Amino acid sequence: MTYFIAGNTAVENARTLAQSALPNAPQQEYEPPRRPLAVRARLGAVLRTAAAHELRLANRLDPTPTCQTATS
Repeated sequence: MTYFIAGNTAVENARTLAQSALPNAPQQEYEPPRRPLAVRARLGAVLRTAAAHELRLANRLDPTPTCQTATS
C-alpha cells in the first residue's frame, strides 16, 4: 500500500519500488505535470466570460450607468 507523503519522498519511494520490482526495466525521468498553469489560464478565461455575460445581462435589465462621471 502506498501512502501520500508530502514532498519528493513519495516519488523516491515509488521509483525505488519500481526499480526493485523490475531491475532491468528502462527508467524514465520524472517530470512534474504542467497543468496548474493551463488550468489557471482556462479558469481566468471562464471567469472573464462569465463577468462579461453578467454585465450584458445587467445592462439589458437597467441600461442607465450606475456611476456618474463628473462633467466640467
